[in-house]
Amino acid sequence: MSELQPTLTSAQAISSPLVTIGLPTYNRPAGLRKALEWIGKQTYPSLEIIISDNCSTEEEVQKITAEYAAKDNRIKVFRQLENIGLENNFNFVYAQSTAPYFIWMSDDDFFEANYIEECVNFLEKNQDHVLCSGIAKYYSGDQFVFNETMFKTDQESITARVHHYFAHVQKNGNFYGVFRNKMFSNDPIQLHVGCDWSFMARLAVLGKLTYIDTTAYHRSAEGNSQSRKKMVEKFNLTGFKNIFFETYLAYVIAAHIFTDPVINKKVGWIKRKLLAVMVFFQINWKLFFKFIRKLFKSGNK
Repeated sequence: MSELQPTLTSAQAISSPLVTIGLPTYNRPAGLRKALEWIGKQTYPSLEIIISDNCSTEEEVQKITAEYAAKDNRIKVFRQLENIGLENNFNFVYAQSTAPYFIWMSDDDFFEANYIEECVNFLEKNQDHVLCSGIAKYYSGDQFVFNETMFKTDQESITARVHHYFAHVQKNGNFYGVFRNKMFSNDPIQLHVGCDWSFMARLAVLGKLTYIDTTAYHRSAEGNSQSRKKMVEKFNLTGFKNIFFETYLAYVIAAHIFTDPVINKKVGWIKRKLLAVMVFFQINWKLFFKFIRKLFKSGNK
């Protein structure tokens, strides 16, 4: 990881924030300003806001982060001297957090004013849950597109939770939920295709995941994981990995669920192997046949 330029902070940060918002950003000044405006509207005031500018080339990004840090002493801003990649930037803001709860926020999204308050209140009352999100709403520009079909992963057994998660996950909107901090010994976001799915599966090993319908997270429908083509391009997949992308994705995700010692302590060796095989076949079946159906439909048009 690159050395950091001097941190832009206000005179003094708050001493004991309850929730850390990790905001990785890169060359999206308009989205960044909107995200920070909505953070400022949160009804839950006990926040630590960590911004990491991933060496943006647009000067407006630095101006915006300096502007908001100057008027909100909860904000800490870091600027990377070189682009460290999307996943490493997500891990960086996570590593700087000090609060017992954490949430990522993308610089082209925003959450409603009561989002953090509602999610934290639920988690405080339900200690067996490790993550709570609101409803994910998707937009193309300013145009509303759809609400994601949310689901609860609150089964009692680890196997049932992992199976249920992969059976229902689509856009993975609950990734941007509030979760209990410092549960992992390694970086939570690993450097592989489908890393957000493997992260959520590791959370499902540690506890229950849920959503509430009293608040919402507003997401851009665009991004690296929006389509098969974009994921293939992002990870420069060629040959077998490109042609049989779904099978490769299933293998990689299954192989990366049990790579953290904290997770492995929860599940015995034999059960880990069986779960990895289950996940491989489950994802492969789900995504490969979804892709075939799309090809069939497009061929009949």
